[in-house]
Amino acid sequence: MSNLCQGESNDFDVNYEIFAPDDKNKPIIERSGERQGEWSFIGQHKGEYAICFYGGKAHDKIVDLDFKYNCERQDDIRNERRKARKAQRNLRDSKTDPLQDSVENSIDTIERQLHVLERNIQYYKSRNTRNHHTVCSTEHRIVMFSIYGILLIIGMSCAQIAILEFIFRESRKHNV
Repeated sequence: MSNLCQGESNDFDVNYEIFAPDDKNKPIIERSGERQGEWSFIGQHKGEYAICFYGGKAHDKIVDLDFKYNCERQDDIRNERRKARKAQRNLRDSKTDPLQDSVENSIDTIERQLHVLERNIQYYKSRNTRNHHTVCSTEHRIVMFSIYGILLIIGMSCAQIAILEFIFRESRKHNV
């Protein structure tokens, strides 16, 4: 999962390429104009994958990455169990237990809902992280503008004092 946290001039588009360990010259995945979201792929090879992000314009951008590793074997085991349960339901005779069917259907429904909930939580987490970085950036800008304003006022005051002293010195020279 990845999201673009900060970009100058509200440019949050980013291009990225993912390179496999066996071929560092040809990307296995190429995307352009992506903003925020889950970018996932299945690693076919063992080793280090390279991910290259391009900001597009000359502006600096901050990309927040969240890597998640899912073992295919666990997913396959769960899928095999689900398929076996469904196949078992279809092979039963008409004397099947309706309570068992309803429990299995409930389990399937709960699994689907948990998967949807997990994806929504990841989406809201990335959105929350992006909003937090926006708030921090805005807070930093407010502090800097305040400091610039204070320095400008102090500079203007010093300039006014210097100009007034110069004017009064010049006027005293002509009166004596």
